[in-house]
Amino acid sequence: MVHLDSSYHSPPPAWKAAQPPHREVDALRTRVNELEQQIKDYETLIGELPDLFERKFQQRLEPLLERYRLLAHAQQLMPALSREGNIPFSLGANSNNQQHNIAA
Repeated sequence: MVHLDSSYHSPPPAWKAAQPPHREVDALRTRVNELEQQIKDYETLIGELPDLFERKFQQRLEPLLERYRLLAHAQQLMPALSREGNIPFSLGANSNNQQHNIAA
């Protein structure tokens, strides 16, 4: 038979004994608030990414489109210049047999 000691008291529960000091709790709450704000900032940036990529794509595409516009314009001018005989250089001509006229 086990003898029970009436003066024995069990230790306090671990969740009560292991409470951090009050200032540590405040510091942790402050850090949580900072991290939540950082998450909101990142979510805002993520929301802006599609527009940012679209603008960057347009910025890189614009010089290429301008070159194509100039090329198309030059190709439209080629027939008119060839009728007038003012082609600055011969396309597809044998360079040994023809003299090149370079217009300034």
